[in-house]
Amino acid sequence: MRLSEIGVTGQHVDVLHGGDVGPDGRLLSVAEIQQGFRKLLTDLRAQPPGALTEPVATAPIGGGAVATTGTVPTRDVAADRSADVDADWITVLAAHSGAGASIVSLAIADAAAADGRTVHLVESAHPARSGLVAASSSELGLDDTGSWRRGLRGQVIIDRRAGDAAPAGWPTTLETADPTTVVDIGLPSVANVARLAAGGARCILVSRATVPGVRLAEQALDALAAIPVVVAVLGPGRWPGEVTSSVGPRLRRLRADGQVVTVPLNRHIEVTGPTHSRLPKSVLTAGRSLLGLIDAARPGDVSTTARSAPRPKGTTR
Repeated sequence: MRLSEIGVTGQHVDVLHGGDVGPDGRLLSVAEIQQGFRKLLTDLRAQPPGALTEPVATAPIGGGAVATTGTVPTRDVAADRSADVDADWITVLAAHSGAGASIVSLAIADAAAADGRTVHLVESAHPARSGLVAASSSELGLDDTGSWRRGLRGQVIIDRRAGDAAPAGWPTTLETADPTTVVDIGLPSVANVARLAAGGARCILVSRATVPGVRLAEQALDALAAIPVVVAVLGPGRWPGEVTSSVGPRLRRLRADGQVVTVPLNRHIEVTGPTHSRLPKSVLTAGRSLLGLIDAARPGDVSTTARSAPRPKGTTR
C-alpha cells in the first residue's frame, strides 16, 4: 500500500512492507495517537532526574546530520550534582532551546576577566551540544580523569565535557583565593531547575525577546522563585508590543526592578556562534551589567562592578 492510499481511520496497512503504523496493521486515529503521547509523557515524568537518556552521536560535529544508534542511560552533571553547586558560583540557565546561554556565559566570563578576576567557565552540556567548542584560543588537553577538556581564552579557563560518559564531578577548581566560576548549564529539565533552586545557586536566566521566549522564562522563574535571579534577554532594546504584552508577573516585576538586561543580537555571532575572537563591545557591556547585578545579589557583598556597571543606551536593565 502506498502512502497516498492511506487516510481512513481503522484502515489496515501491510506493516511488513513499509506501513508505519500499529503492530496489527490498523491505521491509528488522532485520538489514539494523542493517548499514546500522553502515556509516554507520564512515563517520562515518573523517571528520576538521573535516569534521563540522550542520543548516542555517531558523527562528529560539523559533519552534517548527526546519526544516532539509539539512547543510553546518562546523567546530567548539572542535574545530578546540583547540590554541589557552590552558592558563590554563577549559574547560567536557558529558558528554552536556542536562548543563547553560551553567549551570555562567555560575555559574563570575559567581563569578569576584564576586571582583573581569575575566571573559570564550565560548560556542562554534552559535547555534541556544546556552544563553547570554538571559544578557546588554545587547547590545554584533558584533565586527569579524562572527563573534561580544558582550554584557554585570554585570562579565562574553559572546561567542557570531553565525551559521552557523564563526569562523576565538576572539574578541578582553580587554585586561587577567590575565583569567579561561571557554569553554563544550558537547558535543564523542570525537575532539575527545582533542584538547582534548592541548592541556593545564583542564577542568570536567558531568554529571547519573543512571545514563546518570555512565556517560557516566566515558567522557569516560578521554579527559581526562592533564589536570586537576573534575566538576560537576547534581542532589541525595545521589545515588540506582542512580547511586552505577553510578559508574566514575575518577569514584569524583575524588569521594573532593573533585574533584566538586554543582550544585543549580533549578526556575525548569530552566524558563527561564539569563537575565540573578542566579543562585540555591546555584548561585552551587557555581560558586565549582568555580572554587576548578580554580584549585588550575593548577601552582604555589593561589588564595585555592581555599582559601576554601565547601562547600554536604549536597553532594558
